[in-house]
Amino acid sequence: MEISGTRAPALAVAVPPSPAPQVAADSGTRQEEVSAKVTISSQALQKAGEEGVPTDEMASPYRLTGPATLVSSLHPFVYQMPEALIKEMEVRAKEEAARNEVSSQYAREHQYQTVGQVLVNGKLFAEVNDAGGYGFVNNSIPGLSQASLKPQERLEEIAQAAKGQGNVEIKYSDFVPGLGGSEGPGAPESVLPAFTARNIHEIFAAAIEAAERQRASTLPTSESAGS
Repeated sequence: MEISGTRAPALAVAVPPSPAPQVAADSGTRQEEVSAKVTISSQALQKAGEEGVPTDEMASPYRLTGPATLVSSLHPFVYQMPEALIKEMEVRAKEEAARNEVSSQYAREHQYQTVGQVLVNGKLFAEVNDAGGYGFVNNSIPGLSQASLKPQERLEEIAQAAKGQGNVEIKYSDFVPGLGGSEGPGAPESVLPAFTARNIHEIFAAAIEAAERQRASTLPTSESAGS
């Protein structure tokens, strides 16, 4: 995960004081008028009955059930992530970028090598590398094993599947111009620079925990709320 800029934005955390009941929000423009009840005129009910539509089917799937709670009573809380955690995120991002570059360079320097080719009527049909990976000149053959096979096993499987398309040959040397080398595996952990910062999930977990503690200290007590 890359984080651009010199400073991460503030972390906004809104935690309701208890399991939040459903919140009723007026969809009209008069935001100052809030009602916990939905009324249907008698004319509407009569018309629904005339058309044979059960009244409970008219109800919206988003209808309010139970008591309403105003959004303003939920005490939204904005928390600024501590500077130490912001810097730790920056360090982690730089370390991940450095490791990715080392791994990419390792893959370029350790390209997979072709160990066999399958030819059909003298033309290249498929190619297999020393890791058992393979590629086709045109469309692949359906039904090949999804298991990780040894290079020779994969060559034999492809050759068997290509029967019926012409004269099939497996070459282990004197290769015809092929598909070209592909980058090798990523670098092993032993050659990668070590992390000094925690991962992003751990840093955010620490930030959320600190935010919850700070929020709890700012909420009014039950005594002051009832006075």
